[in-house]
Amino acid sequence: MYRAMFSRRAEKVFMDLTDREARRIKEAIQRLAENPRARGTIKLEGAPVARYRYRIGDYRILFDIDDEAKIIEILDIRKRDERTYK
Repeated sequence: MYRAMFSRRAEKVFMDLTDREARRIKEAIQRLAENPRARGTIKLEGAPVARYRYRIGDYRILFDIDDEAKIIEILDIRKRDERTYK
C-alpha cells in the first residue's frame, strides 16, 4: 500500500472542492494508494507538472509515484479544460 502525500497546491484545490467532488477524489486517491498503476492511470509524456494522471469525471489527479518509498505525490487536481496539462 502506498501513502498519498499532497503538494500545497493540490491540498488547496482539494479543500475548495464541493463535498461531492471531494468525496469522489478522495475515493480515487484511496484506490490509487492500493494500486497506483491501476486501469485508468495514464503515463504522461513530456508533461511539465507530473508523470501520471488519473481521470475522475471532469477532474484530473496529476501525480508522481515513488516506488522505493511507497509514496504517491499528488501534485495537482485540475478540472479538465484546454489548460489542464500546460
